[in-house]
Amino acid sequence: PMTDAEFQFINYVAKFGKSYATVEEYNARLAIFVQKNAEINRINAEQSSFKLGLNKFTDYTDAEYKKLLGYKPATTTVEASEAPATNQSVPSFATGVNWVTGGAVTPVKDQGQCGSCWTFSSTGALEGAWEIQKGELLSFSESQLVDCVKTCFGCGGGNQTLAFHYWTNHLVESEAAYPYVPVSNTCAYNAAAAYQNIIVTGHVAVTVDSVSALQAAVAQQPIAVSIEADTLVFQSYTSGVLNSTACGTTLDHAVLAAGYGTENGQDYWLVKNSWGTSWGDQGYIKIAAVDGQGICGVQMAPVYPLIA
Repeated sequence: PMTDAEFQFINYVAKFGKSYATVEEYNARLAIFVQKNAEINRINAEQSSFKLGLNKFTDYTDAEYKKLLGYKPATTTVEASEAPATNQSVPSFATGVNWVTGGAVTPVKDQGQCGSCWTFSSTGALEGAWEIQKGELLSFSESQLVDCVKTCFGCGGGNQTLAFHYWTNHLVESEAAYPYVPVSNTCAYNAAAAYQNIIVTGHVAVTVDSVSALQAAVAQQPIAVSIEADTLVFQSYTSGVLNSTACGTTLDHAVLAAGYGTENGQDYWLVKNSWGTSWGDQGYIKIAAVDGQGICGVQMAPVYPLIA
């Protein structure tokens, strides 16, 4: 007779359209699924802040899952600019800020099997800055950054600071002009086809390990942030406010802080990921805003671009 776990796995395979080449692979995937599913059920039973669930990554090996990450600290340093002076009051978490509903965030994208998260975090921050300052929501090219930022490693990883620095010397191409593919290719930068009016002048590093500093920054525009994402609590998130320290603080993934708010008494950052809309809550996650490095290390490396 079939075990309950096997029955759940068959349903999972059907729901997510999985197919395996051999019986050996089927059994290996089943073993991964059973272990993760048990852990998901355990964590859901232990707390009520957030919910974990099955998704297209539940049968992934650790090696496969790591290909979805790709944040690497910069090896070359780039001088940060001074943050522009602002005297605007910062809305409280209870009042909240949401740049998604505010129209400054493009639809959720999907990086695929390529460690290019750093490029999506970067385009998201620039898309937000441009829309807020100029009133026009445009979608910028990740593959331009994957292929052309020589200080980074394409699908092998990179970081947003070096992407912003690249833009200070090159024009920005659109998603349509330089479409995304989940592989590193030869740079096909075409200045003539790029936006002539979008001038990136530098980047600002937000004060690290500070809820209030990130809050003030996100109140102005979406902010590129980096997190640890190689844990089950992040991988399997579906709803609520992720407040588990099990998420870790070893940065390996780049995402976008697109707002903040409060849910069930827990302050959170609204974070846009680049794993498509089937992951998380329509492609988003709410990460608890707690002092210090933050849940998943979200406050450890926030940065945003400046435009002319």
